[in-house]
Amino acid sequence: MGPPYHLEIWQIVAICLLMLPAFFVANYIVVKKMVRERTAREERIDRFVAAGVGRDMSPGNRFKRRPRRRF
Repeated sequence: MGPPYHLEIWQIVAICLLMLPAFFVANYIVVKKMVRERTAREERIDRFVAAGVGRDMSPGNRFKRRPRRRF
């Protein structure tokens, strides 16, 4: 005897169509999380760069003589 869980093609297609919204919801959640993490990383890098530029361009450091490079 064959297995009792035999499915017709239309049943398989119906199951796939019913699972499609779940896939879209999961994809939306994953993409939103990735965008949030990327935005946070870019903001962190921007703050780091801005702090470095602010430190280098502050009036106290701006007119100090820089040491010469020796080759």
